Amino acid sequence: MDLFHAGGGCGIRSSLCWLLVLLSMYILVLPTSCEDFPQMSLVKTWGDAISVDLLKRLNESTEIDFLEKKYEEKGFKVSKIDGQVLVKEVSQKWQGMLEKKMKAVKHIVNVLEDAFASHRYNESIEAEDVKFPNAKNITPEVLPLTLLENFRTEVNTNKSAVQIPTDIYEGDKTILNGIEATHPIDEAFRKNYEEDPQLLWQYFGSADGFYRSFPGSLLSEQFIFQYDLRLRPWYIQAASSPKNIMILIDTSGSTYGLTLEIMKVSVSKALDTLGNDDFVNVAYFNRDVHPVSCFEGFVQANLRNKDKLKDAISKLNATGIANFHDALEYAFKEFDNFYNLERNLNQGANCHQAILIFTDGGEDTEKEVFHEYNSASTIPRGMTTRVFVYNVGSDSMVSPAGVKSMACNNKGFFSNIKSFGAVRLTTLDYVPVLSRPMVLSGEKHFQWSDIYLDALGLGMMTTLTRPVYNKTKPREGEPENQQMLGVVGTDITTKNMEETVPKNKIGPEGYAFGINSNGYILLHPRLKAELGYLSEPPNVDFLEVEFVTDEKLKLRKNMINRNTDAETLRTPVMSRDERYVEFVNMTYSYTNIENTTFSVAIAQPQFGLYEFNHSDREFDKTAMDHALGYFMGDNEHSDDFVLIAPWEFCSGIQEGNATTDQIETKLQMEIKKAEGLKDNVLATCDNDMVKKLFLDAEITKDLLNRWIETWNKVKKHGVIYQLVATQGGLTRIHPPSVPKTWSDEQIKAIQDPWDQAYYQRALYTNNYVFSVPYNRASDGMKPPVNVTYMANVMASKALRMMGDTVAGVLAVTFDPEEFNSMWIEKTTKGFNKKPSPVNCAISEDNEDKNLFCYILDDGGFIVATNQKQEHVGMFFGEVDGDIMHDMHNQSFYSRIETIDYQAACPRQSTTGGAAPRTINVPTIWDMLNFNYWIFTAAWTFIRHTLFDMFIIGVTDYSMIGAEDVDIPENVSCIKLQKQYYLTEEENQGAQGEIRCMNCTRNWAGSRIAGTNLVLLVTRRGECNGCEEKKLTQEAEEPPPDKVPNPCFIQPYYRRRPSDHCYDFHDNETEICSGSNSIYPSSLVLIFHLFCSLVAVILSRSV
Repeated sequence: MDLFHAGGGCGIRSSLCWLLVLLSMYILVLPTSCEDFPQMSLVKTWGDAISVDLLKRLNESTEIDFLEKKYEEKGFKVSKIDGQVLVKEVSQKWQGMLEKKMKAVKHIVNVLEDAFASHRYNESIEAEDVKFPNAKNITPEVLPLTLLENFRTEVNTNKSAVQIPTDIYEGDKTILNGIEATHPIDEAFRKNYEEDPQLLWQYFGSADGFYRSFPGSLLSEQFIFQYDLRLRPWYIQAASSPKNIMILIDTSGSTYGLTLEIMKVSVSKALDTLGNDDFVNVAYFNRDVHPVSCFEGFVQANLRNKDKLKDAISKLNATGIANFHDALEYAFKEFDNFYNLERNLNQGANCHQAILIFTDGGEDTEKEVFHEYNSASTIPRGMTTRVFVYNVGSDSMVSPAGVKSMACNNKGFFSNIKSFGAVRLTTLDYVPVLSRPMVLSGEKHFQWSDIYLDALGLGMMTTLTRPVYNKTKPREGEPENQQMLGVVGTDITTKNMEETVPKNKIGPEGYAFGINSNGYILLHPRLKAELGYLSEPPNVDFLEVEFVTDEKLKLRKNMINRNTDAETLRTPVMSRDERYVEFVNMTYSYTNIENTTFSVAIAQPQFGLYEFNHSDREFDKTAMDHALGYFMGDNEHSDDFVLIAPWEFCSGIQEGNATTDQIETKLQMEIKKAEGLKDNVLATCDNDMVKKLFLDAEITKDLLNRWIETWNKVKKHGVIYQLVATQGGLTRIHPPSVPKTWSDEQIKAIQDPWDQAYYQRALYTNNYVFSVPYNRASDGMKPPVNVTYMANVMASKALRMMGDTVAGVLAVTFDPEEFNSMWIEKTTKGFNKKPSPVNCAISEDNEDKNLFCYILDDGGFIVATNQKQEHVGMFFGEVDGDIMHDMHNQSFYSRIETIDYQAACPRQSTTGGAAPRTINVPTIWDMLNFNYWIFTAAWTFIRHTLFDMFIIGVTDYSMIGAEDVDIPENVSCIKLQKQYYLTEEENQGAQGEIRCMNCTRNWAGSRIAGTNLVLLVTRRGECNGCEEKKLTQEAEEPPPDKVPNPCFIQPYYRRRPSDHCYDFHDNETEICSGSNSIYPSSLVLIFHLFCSLVAVILSRSV
C-alpha cells in the first residue's frame, strides 16, 4: 500500500503533494520562529520615543538653556589658549630648575676633586681612625634626625651619612681613605641646600663602592641589602660612553655543573650593568655558535630585552668542545653588520665596542681572528673592539693563558670568578677600563638618567650625574692618572616637573608630557608609577601610552630631534578609568629643554583651546565682598550646597587637600587685605582664577534660584538631585538635603569637578552622557568611593559657548525605578502610538515570550535593564557575550585593542612549571636552606667556599641576589586592553541573528538620539549545542601566541643622547688583569660557612 495515498487523498505522483510534504519537513527542523520578535523599525520607534521623553526631562531638569543665556548676558570675551606659549613657559621653568641642579652637582665635583688631590693615602689607617655616620646604624647620639616632609623620612641637614655595601669589608684601607678624603664634601652639600631648598638627595658614589649621601639618614634594612651604587643605571651611564656589547658564553662540556650555573648568574649580572643607551646580544658556543634567544642582532639593553635574554640564558646546557675561533669570528661579523645597520636606522651606541667572554679557560690565543678583524694593520678604523674575559670556576683543567692574552692584546681586562660570591663585583671589572679614555680626555658632561622609582619613597624621578676624576698629579716618570673616582648625583622628581605645568590653563583633559632621546616618557598622566614593582627604569615608550598612528610617529620623531612646533591630530583618547575611548582633535605643542636629552609637550583637546577672558573685568573690594555671598554660607542650614575645587587660588592653600571652608576663609582674609592695594588685586592670589570663581558663583546662583522655583515639577521626572560644575572650580548641588547625607570622604572625592568622570566625559560630546557606577560584581569588586553616592542613573552635559569654549557641566541623577518605568513604558506603544503586544514589559504569565531589553552606554556597559538589576553597571559582554560579539561583527560597536606594558600581575609560585622571570642568585638565606644546597651542589659549594677563603678570599655572600630579599606581591607583565565604542553616529541602528542548531537568537539595537545610549532588544532563548561566549572589557593577560615578542618588534626611531664618544685614548696605560674586589675578613666567611654546615645538620635531623 502507498503510504501517502492512504494518508490523505494526495497521489504519490502529485507534484503539489510532494512540495507540501517537503515544506512541512523543512519547517519541522527550522530554528525557533521569530514572529514574536519586534521588527527593527519598531525598535527604532521605541528608541525615538525614549529620546524625546528623556531630552524633555533633562532640559527641564538641568535648565541648560537658562544657564547658557545667563553666560551670554555677561558678554564674555573669548581668548585662545596658546599651547606654544605655555610649553615655552614650562620649558623655561624646567630649564631654570635643572640649571640649579647642574650648578649644585658641578660644585660638589669640584670640591671632591680638590679634596682627593690634597689627600695623602694613609697605609696605616685603621677603622677607629675614621669617624663617620654609618647609614646602617645611625643613633641619635651619632646623628640627630628630624622628620622633613620633602624627604618623607628623618634626616640631618648638617651632615651626610655613608653606606658601605655588605659585600665590602668596612675596614679596608682603600675604603677608609676614600671616606676620609670625602669629609669636605659636607660643606658643599650644605651650601647647595641653602641656595636651593628644593634640592633633594645629593650624593657621591665611589668607584670603590661606598656611598655618601646628604642629608644624612638611617637607611632601611631593605635599602642596605639591595644597594650597590655601581650597579645602578645612573652610575654606569655616567661612568662611560654608550657601548655595543657582545657576550659570548662557553657552554662546552667542561663547564658542566656549577661552573655553568655561575656563568649564567654572571652574565645576568653583566646585563644588569647595561642601560638604555647601550646595545647588546648574547651568544653561546661549543662546536658551533648560536644566539641564545631569537634576537638576530644587537638590541637596545632595555628591561624587556634583557629579561628576554636572561630567560634564554637560564636554559643553557653544557656539551661539546669550545670553538673560540668561530665564536670570535661570529662576534666581529655581528659588529660589522650592526655598524652598517646602525648608521641607517640610528640604532646602536656608535662608540664603545666590546666582547665579554665567559669561559672556564682556553690555551689558544686566536691571533689570526684578531689580526683579521681588530688590527690597525688590516682595518682602516684600527682597533675597534675591546675584549674582556671572565675565567669562571675553580676546578677547570684547562689553562687560562690563551684567553687571558685575548684580553691583554685587545685593550681589555682578564678576571677570575671562582664562585657565586665573586659574581657581583667582578662583573663590574670592565667598567673602569671603559672609563679610562673619558678620564684621560679631561672632559665631563652632565647625564640625565631614565626615570625610576625612588627606593626611599619619593616617587618617580630622574638623576642628574657628573663623573669625578682623580686629578692627583703623577710623580715624575709615572703615567698620567686614568682613574675615575666615582659619580656625583642629585635627584629631580617628576612631581617637581608636574608642578610647573599651568593646569588651570590647559583644562581637565589637557596634559603635559616629556620624553627623552630614546622616546621613553619622563612624564605622562598614563605612566603608572604607583604600582611599585619597578626595580629598574620602566622603559615606557611614548607610543605605549598613546594610541599609535602615523601622525604620532612623526610627532615622536620631531620631539626626539629637539624641534619646536605644534601639530593638530585626530586621535583616540582613553578615559582615565580605561573603560571608554573618545575621538578628538588634539593639538600638541612641543619644544626641547636646553642642555638635557628631554623634550616637553602640552596636549590640548579642541574644547580646551579657548577660555573666557576676564582680564577687563574690574573687581573692587565691595564687588569681591559681594561675590563671596554667592557661595559662602552654612551648607548645613541653607538652601544651597557649594563645593570649591582644592586648587591653589592663593598661596597657602594646599593643592589637592584644602576644604571648601578653608578656601573661603583664605579668600575672606585676602579680600580684607586688598583695600588700598593698587587695582584692588589680591596680593598672594591668582587673580584670574579668583575672578572665574566669583563670576561662576554669581551666574550659578541665578541657576540655583531657578532650580528652587521649578523643583516640584522636576522631581516628578524622577530626579533626585541637580548639579552644576564650572570650569572655574565651583560645584553646586540641589537640593542640599542630598549631599548632607554623604560622608566627608565622599564629599572630598567630588570636590574637584575636573577629576570627575561625569565632567570629563561630557566634554567630548554635545550629547547627554549617562553613567552608572562600574559594577564588577563578578569578582566582588566594589565601586570606587567617589561614585558610591551615585548608585542612581546620572546624566551630564557640557555647556558650550562660542569657539567650543566650555563654561561647565550640568548633571542630574534619576531614581532607577522611575527611570526604568519611563523607558519600558515607551516600548508598550508601537507605530502611531498604538499598543504594541510585543514590548519590554515583563509578563509573569508568559515568561517565554518576554523580551530581554537593555539600555547600554557607548562603551557597552548596562545602564538599565528589565532583567536582573544586579547586572546594571556591568559590561554587557559578561552578561551576553554572544550578542555583544555579533554587535561587534555587525559594526554597531567597534573595538580598539592596545597592549598595556605597565600592567601588574600576581606573582606566580616558583614551584610551577614556568621559567622564572629573572635568574636568582643564592643569598645567605638560601645558604641556610638545606633543600637549596644539598639537592643541587652542597659539597661543591663547600669546596669552593674553602678554596675562596684560604686561597683568594671571596666576597660576602649575603649581598648576592639581595634584589630578591623583598619579593613584591605583583610583578610587571603585559595585558591586552579592549575598549568598545559606538560606530559613527550615522549608524543609528543595527540588527542581527545568531543561528545555533535548534534556534535563532535575534537582536535589534537603536541609538537614543541626543544621548550616549542604545536601546537593545533580544530574547535569551535556549540554544542547545552552542557554547555561550563571555566577553570582558577588563585588561587580560594575552594568550602566549598573542604576547608581543621583543624579537620581532621593529625598533622605533631614537636619537643618540650625545655626540661625545670616548672609546680609546693614546695615553691609556694597559692594565689587563688584577683584582678590583675588596674582600671581607675571613671571620665573616668562617661564620657563613659555619651557618651553612649547621643548616645541613639540622636539615638532616628533620
